[in-house]
Amino acid sequence: MNKIIYGLVFFSLFFAAIDLYFWQSFKDNFLFSAKESSTLKWIYFGFSIISIALFAYLMMNYQNPNSPKNFIVIRAFLLSLFIAKSVALIPLFLDDVLRMLKWAFRFIENLTTSKESTNLPTISRLAFLKNLSLGIGGLIFSLMSWGIIFGRFNFKKHRVNVHLKKFPKNLNGLKIIQLSDLHLGSFTSTKPIEEVVNLINQENADLIVFTGDLVNNHYWESNDFIPHLKKLKAKYGKYSVLGNHDYADEGYREWENNLNQMILTHKKMNFDLLLNENKQIEINGSSFNLIGMENWGVGGFSKYGDFNKAILGLDHNKCSILLSHDPSHWENQVLKHPFPIELQLSGHTHGMQFGVELGNFKWSPIKFKYPQWAGLYTHSSDQNIYVNRGLGHLGYAGRVGIYPEITIITIQSNQT
Repeated sequence: MNKIIYGLVFFSLFFAAIDLYFWQSFKDNFLFSAKESSTLKWIYFGFSIISIALFAYLMMNYQNPNSPKNFIVIRAFLLSLFIAKSVALIPLFLDDVLRMLKWAFRFIENLTTSKESTNLPTISRLAFLKNLSLGIGGLIFSLMSWGIIFGRFNFKKHRVNVHLKKFPKNLNGLKIIQLSDLHLGSFTSTKPIEEVVNLINQENADLIVFTGDLVNNHYWESNDFIPHLKKLKAKYGKYSVLGNHDYADEGYREWENNLNQMILTHKKMNFDLLLNENKQIEINGSSFNLIGMENWGVGGFSKYGDFNKAILGLDHNKCSILLSHDPSHWENQVLKHPFPIELQLSGHTHGMQFGVELGNFKWSPIKFKYPQWAGLYTHSSDQNIYVNRGLGHLGYAGRVGIYPEITIITIQSNQT
C-alpha cells in the first residue's frame, strides 16, 4: 500500500508541474482582460486539481471489485489528457531553450558594447511554437479519445497462411483461431465479448487456442464472461495457457487460490489449460504436438514456464506448435533449444495499443522492446512465430492504429 501511495503522490506532483508549465502556453494563446484572465486561471487550475484528484482516486480503487465499471473509461480519458499535455510541452520546452539562448546572446552583446544601459528586452514566446504546442496536445487527446470510444472495439480478423515442413499432409488447410490478452477486467460490459464469440463461430474453426492474460490480475474478473466464452466452437478442441497477468502474484496463499480458481475458470469455459504440458492432436489418423507453456519472458514478470517439462515425452519428428504467452521466449529459449518448434503462438505486447498499420507497413514504439511484436516472423524455413495483437486492453482503455485482433491461421503442409 505504501508503494501505491508514494506512486500517487509522485504522479500528482508531476502532473501538477506539467499543468503549471502548460498554462504558460494556454493563456498566451488567448487575449483576455485582466479580469477574464483571472477567471480563466481559476477554471484551468480548478479543473486540473479535480482531474488529478479523481485520477488518484480511480487508481486507488483499481482492484476494487465493487467499483463501477465506467471508472475504467473515465480513467482512460484522464490519462489521455495527461499524456496529451505532456507531449504538448515539447514545443514549449524547445521555445524556452531558444529564448534562453537569445537572452544569453543579447546579454553578452550588451556587455561588449559601450551602451550605458544594461536593461535587456523581454523575449516573448514564438507564436508558431505556442500554437504548435496546443495543436499537438489537441491532436493527441482527440486520437486517444477516438481510441477509447471506437478503437478498442474495432475488432479485426487477421488471416495468415503458415507453411510447416512436418505438418501432416492430409491435415493441409487446418484452421486454427488464436485469441490472446482478453484482459476481461477492462471491459465495462459483456457485449463486446459476445460480438467476438459470434465473429469467431462464423469461421467454423478446427482448433481455438488462447495464449494468455485472460484477466488483469484476479480470476473473478472473468466471472460474467464465462457463459459467453463457453459458446466458442471448435471441431477438435479449445486449448489455452496462462499469461503474466493471470497469476495474481500477491503472496503464496493468494497466488495458490487464484491459480486454482483460474484452472477452474478455463474448465468452465471448456478450454483445456496446458500448464507446462503437451497434447497429441489427432485428426483423421494423423497427429501433431501442441505444447502449452506457463509464462516465461525476459521482463520482470514471474517465470513459471518450464520448457523441458512441457516437451517431455514428445517425438522430435512430429510437427510441434507451441503456445507461449510472451514472444521474448522465442529468441531466448525456443530458438536455442535442440527440440524443434515449427510454430510458436504468442501475445503479450498488445502492439502497445498504439501505432500505425498501412498495408504491409506496421510500426509501434513497442518494437524497441520486443523485436517480434505483431504478426508473423520467420527465423528459418522451419521456425516461425506469430504474435497476436491482443483482443482486450490494459491501462489505457483504448486502441489507436493497432486494433484488437482475432487471428485466423491456416496451416499448410510442406510435405511432399
